[in-house]
Amino acid sequence: MKKTLYILILFCFGFKCADKNCDLNNGKYKVIYDKRYSDYPKFEFVIDGQNLTEINSELNRRYKIENLGENSFRLKSLEKQTDSLTEFQKALTSNGQAYYEIADCKKDTLEFRMRVNLHVISHSGKFVRMQ
Repeated sequence: MKKTLYILILFCFGFKCADKNCDLNNGKYKVIYDKRYSDYPKFEFVIDGQNLTEINSELNRRYKIENLGENSFRLKSLEKQTDSLTEFQKALTSNGQAYYEIADCKKDTLEFRMRVNLHVISHSGKFVRMQ
């Protein structure tokens, strides 16, 4: 009987942990990269609804947050793109659009991975909410 009770408790606890939904709430965040990506440019950003605006970076770009499912999202630029890619190059790169995956969250810290696809991680780190 005790063994069944322990298994039931572990089973329920496992589902509770798996349900963790980590959202980017409105506010100001800073990006802290993992050690192996520490040479990436540092920046901060502000979330306002579905809009993300970079601050304290070179370009201060603006994006719309596109939710892709639980704990993952993609950023779509709100600014007109002026790149020199050909139509063929654009088609090739559109198949591998990068997206963010929130791996874990604790209070005001969200651990993220930026993925190119399911198998390739571009970089990783933490989003830390400052305000």
